[in-house]
Order: sequence, then structure tokens, then C-alpha cells
Amino acid sequence: MATSSEHVDEQSDTDQQDSNLVVDESGLKVDHRQEEELEHLRSDRSFFGYPKGIGILATGNLFNSICWASYGAVMIYYLYKPWTKGLGFTQGEAAQLIAIVAAINSMFEILGSWLADRVFGARKALVIGNITKGLSCGLLAIPAFSIGQGRAFAIVGMVLMNIPIVGASNASLTGMLFHRDDSRRDGAFAIHAIANNIAGFITPVISAQLGLVNYHYGFAIGAVAALLYAAIIGLPGKRFFGSLGSKPSRPLSVQEKKRYSLIALVALVVIAAFIAVLLLSKKVSVNSLANTVSSCTFVVAILFFAIIWRSKRISSTERHRLRAVTPLFIMQIVIGVDYAIQGTTLLMFLDQRINRKFGGIEIAPGSFTTIVGIISLLSGLFFSWFWVTDLGKRWKSSSRLCFGFFFTGIANFLLIVPTVVLNPHAGKYSVVWLLVYYLVSNFGGFPYGVAANSTVAAIAPKSYETQMQTSLTLSAAIGTAIMLVVYGRLKSLDQQLPLFLIIGTLEIVVAVVVMMFSKRFESMILDD
Repeated sequence: MATSSEHVDEQSDTDQQDSNLVVDESGLKVDHRQEEELEHLRSDRSFFGYPKGIGILATGNLFNSICWASYGAVMIYYLYKPWTKGLGFTQGEAAQLIAIVAAINSMFEILGSWLADRVFGARKALVIGNITKGLSCGLLAIPAFSIGQGRAFAIVGMVLMNIPIVGASNASLTGMLFHRDDSRRDGAFAIHAIANNIAGFITPVISAQLGLVNYHYGFAIGAVAALLYAAIIGLPGKRFFGSLGSKPSRPLSVQEKKRYSLIALVALVVIAAFIAVLLLSKKVSVNSLANTVSSCTFVVAILFFAIIWRSKRISSTERHRLRAVTPLFIMQIVIGVDYAIQGTTLLMFLDQRINRKFGGIEIAPGSFTTIVGIISLLSGLFFSWFWVTDLGKRWKSSSRLCFGFFFTGIANFLLIVPTVVLNPHAGKYSVVWLLVYYLVSNFGGFPYGVAANSTVAAIAPKSYETQMQTSLTLSAAIGTAIMLVVYGRLKSLDQQLPLFLIIGTLEIVVAVVVMMFSKRFESMILDD
């Protein structure tokens, strides 16, 4: 046990080390050698005009998307298909469970980003988080020998799968590789989107079609992909990042590190076990669990934003810049509702109301998300090119946000109006309407996600780089929490379908309002 004198000596050593450091424009504490190294990394153009670290991070995004695409291609169907094909939950319960773990993901991403900023450093967080995710997906890959054992493994695996120890480390590392006024930063996030979409193109067909035989194959693919992500970051990391991200930007003391790490580990295990025991013992319903998680999400989100806003480590200039996130967070709440609908209602609509037979061959519902991958890949290629043109450079971040948000809303109308609204009694609808939805939402909506990440990277206060990236996810989690309550009342697909009209209208209105104040938004981002 450390004595008081030892603690004082440790603090003195830390203060002495800090006195030899300078703070660069992005808030990183570096010595003069590291400053030169950082400048070298940022000026590098060896990866298609970008720093070579972007190539590694993009590959990590590829494996991450393979993992999540495999998981997403089969998870909801595994939950509500009857035993022994699936786990026999109702459609409403399946939708709530998907939304519950999404909300848990967002809440725990705060912890992951905090650990990255203060305990592990971004690179180590990526390694540890992906090992955990690989093991969690592996748990889901174990065949169910009874409905009780299958549900227990599924629920614990879903919760652990959605505990993002990595936080927003990939996005944070990406932002660190550029000066704040470097116009290549948007392009780097677009490259990540391209990598994500390559995985989205390849993976769903394989995992979903295998899911027609056995859903566990898809989970096994996800486990392998997550472990590969950990390997490419952990093994050659220094070669591509130098010391960047190897240490926390604001490290805890040794005593604090041990205490907080133990608390986090115990908390995660207890929560996962608690949820599993309650569900299996039937002492709590999925609906009551959803209400509890929803309430916790609102509380955690409010506390998170209050802590950052009141932090004494944020300068007055940084605080002024932070005001620019208000419209962005509102947009994220709305998009969080949309994401929840896409991850549940849309997938059930595809399974039950879209004609999926071609030439007598049944196409698995999860396979159709490969279309999303193709469209999004082409979108990434187009916008990455467009944003380095003279015209693209003049397209400000606020315009990119509103453009993408507006067309996401339009896509919802283009799916639901020609089908359910105009032809409510049809048994099955043509796949054409689904293709139109995918095209508009993923091509037209592409600029929103890229611009949102890039904007947060530009305005994040020092020592809060990763946690501010997490704030995007947490804002979307508020939307997910809203849907947890909604799904408790709308228990069937037919009851949920009007949600497409509601969210589409809201997205269009918000996009127009934000665009009206775009000049003020831009001035706050660039404030020095």
C-alpha cells in the first residue's frame, strides 16, 4: 500500500514531467520529440494522400463492420423465430431486446471512451475492446441445447457484445492524425465509411444465407472478425502511429487506475448476470427491463453532458465552440429513433412484407443489407472524390449535415407511402420499394454521418477527444430510449409501420431549421 510520502513523490514526478510538455492545437500533451513525431505523422500522405495510420484504422473498421454485419444479419430473426430455429421471443420483445442492448451500448461507450482517454490510451482500448467483442460473439455462436440455455447465452452475449470498451477510439485516433483546419479530415472519415461499406457489401449475404441453415454460423464469423481487428491494431501499432494513442491523454494515478478498472470490470459482470437471471427467472418482463434501461439512458446522458459542460479543464474558447454541438445533438436524437426503427421494424418488414423469392429461390432477409453496402460504398467513393474538388471544398459542414439528414427523411416516405399507405391490403410488396429506400437513405444520407464525426473532432476540447466522439452515440441513445418506450406499446409490425411517416416528417423539419442557422453554426465551429 502506497504511503503519503510515496504519493507526494509520484505526484511531484508527474508535475515535473508535465512541465516539460507542450500542448498542441488538438490538446495533446507532448514533449518536443513527440511534437516532431506528431508533425511527421500529420504531414504524411503515403496512404492515397492521407497519413498511413488511416489505412490501419480503415482496415479495423472493415473487420469491425464484418463483425457487426454478421451479428445484425441474423440477431433479430434468431430472437423471434420459433424454437428450435430461434429463441421464441415475440416480435415486440425481440424489438425491445435489440433496442435495450443498443441503449446499453451507448451508455457504456461513455465508460469506454473515458477508459481510452484516462486509462488505456486509444490504441490499447481498441485491442481490449475487440478481444471482448470477439469472445462475446463467440458465446452467441455456441448452439442452444435448450430454450433456457439459448436465451441465457443470447442475452449475456448481446449485453457483452454491446459493451464498447473501445469507446470512440477509432474516431478519436483519426481526428488526432490531422490538424484542426486540415481539410483531409472529412475525407479520412469517408475512407472509414468506405471500409465499413465494403464489409457491408460482402458479409450479409454470407452470414444471412448461412443463417437459413443455422444462425450460429453468422455469430462465429463475427467473432473471428473482431479478433482480427484487435490483432492489426495491437501488433504493428507503433509503426503506423508512433506514440500517438499509446497513452491516455489525461492519465489516472496508479491507485486510481487500479480502483476504477476493478469497479468497471465488476460492474459489467454484475449487470450482465443480473439481466440474465431476472429474465430467466421470469421476475421481470422484457417491457419492464426496457423501461428501466430507458430511464437510465436519459439520466446518464444528462449527467454526461453536464459534467463536460461544467468541466474546469475547458477553456472559454472551447466552451464557445461547444455550443455548436447543440443542433448536432438534436439531430442525433432524431437519427437515434431512425436507427432503432431500421434495426427492428425495417428488418421485420423485410422479413414479412417484402417478396424475397426469385426464380423459386428464397433470399434470406439479412442478405438484402448487402445492397446497403454496395450503395454506401459507391457513396463513399463519390463523396471522397467530390469533397477534394473546388466545389466540394465550398460545401460547408452544416450543409453536408442538413443535406444528409433531409434525404434520410425523404427515404422513409419513399418506402412507406407507395406500400402501406397506398396499398395497405397487399400481402407482399415488390422489392423495388426497398431498393429505392436504400438508395436514397444511403446515398443521399451519406454526408450526414461523415460530417457529424468530423465536426465533433474539430470542436472537441482537449482531454475530451474520445469522450466527445462518444457524445454522438449517447445523443442517439436518447432516441433509442424513446423507442424502448414506444415498442412497449406497439407490439406488432402493423402497429409500428406508421413510425416511418412520423420520423420522416421530423427529419425533414429538423434539417430545414438547422439549415436556417447554418452560418452561425459554422462560425462557432471555427472560433479561435
